[in-house]
Amino acid sequence: MKKKYLIWAGCLFLLHSTQAAAGEENFGFGLKAGSLGGGVELTKVVTDDLVLRTGVNYLTFTADSTISGIDYDMEATYKNGNLLLDWHPFSGAFRISGGLFLNGNEIDLDGSVPTDRIFGGYPYYVPQVDMLHLKGNVDFNSIAPYAGIGWKSNHGESGWGLACELGVLFQGSAQVSDLYVQSAVDVNQFEIVQEFLDEQKKAIEDDLDDYQYYPVASIMLMYNF
Repeated sequence: MKKKYLIWAGCLFLLHSTQAAAGEENFGFGLKAGSLGGGVELTKVVTDDLVLRTGVNYLTFTADSTISGIDYDMEATYKNGNLLLDWHPFSGAFRISGGLFLNGNEIDLDGSVPTDRIFGGYPYYVPQVDMLHLKGNVDFNSIAPYAGIGWKSNHGESGWGLACELGVLFQGSAQVSDLYVQSAVDVNQFEIVQEFLDEQKKAIEDDLDDYQYYPVASIMLMYNF
């Protein structure tokens, strides 16, 4: 939780800093939607070809997945703040972007695992149920580099315009934490359970390995003052 608060405090600080420049010329704002969810952005022209951009994104969704034979319900929450620099190399609509994200992407896991998958039977200390729940959390690096290319129709002009962007968020490998077996009797202290959890943690991280390079695509409605 502490990391989440630090992420959002950083985002709010960046937004406040940019808003402080709103009274100057060449300020803009936008509403966007994309693979990181919905969000808002603020822009400030630094030179004719350089634009500073900061914003926040939010998205939540659920998905099902089977990993190592275990069915998981996954609830993903994406909360991000960014600070980017756009370079328009030809002084036109095309731009190249780079910068950092304060990355709050995370996934809550709820898996259904057969009791005999862990214990091979029903020891006296295990509830006499067919299925147990496996719960945990997946997150990624809290600071993530970003690189992308895009197009902005109203660069250097006042008024409304459209922008689109494609890029990659380098958020690092998935990290599983707080993985445990939920049952009426706490069985997590047993060695056989810890070995099982270690195996599943590695399986989950391997399955989500591709997400260390998260594709970013967005479209935005912009207004420049």
